[in-house]
Amino acid sequence: TAKAFTKMLKDRKINLILDLSDIDTKFVSDLIFDYGKASYICLGFSTASFFPLGEALNLWIDERKKAPKPKMPHIFFTGMNPGTVNAWAAIGMKKFGVPKEITEFEYDTSRFMKHHKEKMVTWCVPEFVVELVTDPAEIILGDHKIKSMYPNGLFYTEDLEPLFSPIWKLAKYPKGCVVTHEECITLSNKLDIPSRFIYTVNQETMDFIRKTYEEKGMIEDKDLVLGNNTTDPLTGSDNIALRLDYHDKAVYYFNSTANEDLKECSGTDYQVCVGVYAALFTLLTGDLKPGIHYTEDLLDTLFPKFLTDNMMIQEFVFEKAKDGSLKQISHNPHINYGKGEFIKI
Repeated sequence: TAKAFTKMLKDRKINLILDLSDIDTKFVSDLIFDYGKASYICLGFSTASFFPLGEALNLWIDERKKAPKPKMPHIFFTGMNPGTVNAWAAIGMKKFGVPKEITEFEYDTSRFMKHHKEKMVTWCVPEFVVELVTDPAEIILGDHKIKSMYPNGLFYTEDLEPLFSPIWKLAKYPKGCVVTHEECITLSNKLDIPSRFIYTVNQETMDFIRKTYEEKGMIEDKDLVLGNNTTDPLTGSDNIALRLDYHDKAVYYFNSTANEDLKECSGTDYQVCVGVYAALFTLLTGDLKPGIHYTEDLLDTLFPKFLTDNMMIQEFVFEKAKDGSLKQISHNPHINYGKGEFIKI
């Protein structure tokens, strides 16, 4: 309850809260703001409302603009995406300027190394179901401009070959589902440009999801299992890219994290952990001003350096021809940002 949570904060003199839950974000953050003596790190926006993510998040953002400024510094929506990819966008924009459009896309090829009849994903199953099936597909067109497409992202897909092929060669590229993420909303609100996210996982799981949805008209949490690379080893990788489109060029940032390179941790979990630890280090060692901070606004802090020290982030720059084709003009296989000693997670 609110009373018990507030009492715990006061009794234990809590000064930092890391929220990995799917508890209503507005409920928890209001209590923390009222307490006024703790910083809050929130991985993603959770809501008890029936509004889809884009609408619900914008309502909260507008409400916070009218509310008193929090007394402590807080970092909202950090992990991999949202979180790390927002910083990629900020790094790219500092170097190349504000793009016409931002496209984020992810292909998680992770699967069990040994055959299982169950179909798996590498992230929170209930949140995966909400993102892909419960909520409608949403494309962010600009500041508080959202195009909602019903019933969900399974019905609105894009071919990932034109997006991935310039930076990642595959024998065959899947289609990805149009879904909504916090980073698309905060970046589009700030820049007033279009932003969208295209997402897919291993194709055996996606085929199962489509077939089950056709048969039942829904996907339930029990239909899927979590693959975390602990008791059951995983193969494959989580591959996430961000493309900044300009009139004369396209700039990519890309990370691929393989499950087989990690022990007791999936590629997905590692990517998220880097963004979480970057936020923790930023709050603990930095001098953030009181208020709500999104990760795209943290370039002058430790946050981007921590990311580039702990994650192989590639940068590709392509020149655009008149026919739309791309010619690579530069590639940095591991970008660095910031100065100082190397920081290891």
